[in-house]
Amino acid sequence: MTRRLRSGFLLVFLLFVVPMLFAQSNDMIDRILAEDVASIGSVAYVALSAAELINDDTTPARAVRVASEAGWLPEQADASAPASFGQMAFLMMQALEVNGGLMYRLFPGPRYAAREFVYRKWSPERKAPGDRISGQFLLRVAGNFLESTGVAP
Repeated sequence: MTRRLRSGFLLVFLLFVVPMLFAQSNDMIDRILAEDVASIGSVAYVALSAAELINDDTTPARAVRVASEAGWLPEQADASAPASFGQMAFLMMQALEVNGGLMYRLFPGPRYAAREFVYRKWSPERKAPGDRISGQFLLRVAGNFLESTGVAP
């Protein structure tokens, strides 16, 4: 992909998706976009702030603690650890209380949440639950998810 095409995609992304993430601080969005591998803290921050379970000035470490207290992450989860596609999908679905398909309802977790994201085309590309994601991918998928579920303004 050429540099010009990537810049064009990033510009479109920034104009349409970032405003959907409510009033999150620009610094935090910039940090997330700069992550080559998104952290669990970034994923928790995006999911929980989209669901309005945390304030936009909350730290990613605090967002992880809130998600751990809710039972969506292990108690010992490290905010700086790399996040997987499955973790992102599961946190988004749990925080926003979105129902999934039969297997997700029977066995809610990262595996079937990731499958739901691919099936419903919230993810622009097919990924396995354990695949690492970038900050740009996180925000792009979060925007698709929020728009599709009717949460986005």
